[in-house]
Amino acid sequence: MKVNLAANREWSNAGYANAERAILHLSAAQGRTSIVRLKAGARGPRHRHQAGEHAFVISGKVQIDSVVLGPGDYLYAEPGEEHALLALEDSVLFASTEKPIVVVEKDANAA
Repeated sequence: MKVNLAANREWSNAGYANAERAILHLSAAQGRTSIVRLKAGARGPRHRHQAGEHAFVISGKVQIDSVVLGPGDYLYAEPGEEHALLALEDSVLFASTEKPIVVVEKDANAA
């Protein structure tokens, strides 16, 4: 059993401006299960998934390509699918994928 207590959570830069992540679990294939905190206006780079991705909005509002998601909304991205992320409000997401992503197009405001 692996336990990741909120009180002990470590936050780090998510790889782009105004976004940070706490990694909950790394898979054997180097995929991540994370909580991601985004400030309004944060833009995640366009990327491709090598494995399916589960994303669940805990709070706030985000746009993943043309889809707007709010609290309680869930998205599954198929392996090979590409998309980008825009935080429309300060937001918190749960995201999980078994393999790393491949950045297709880095955003100009990336950290």
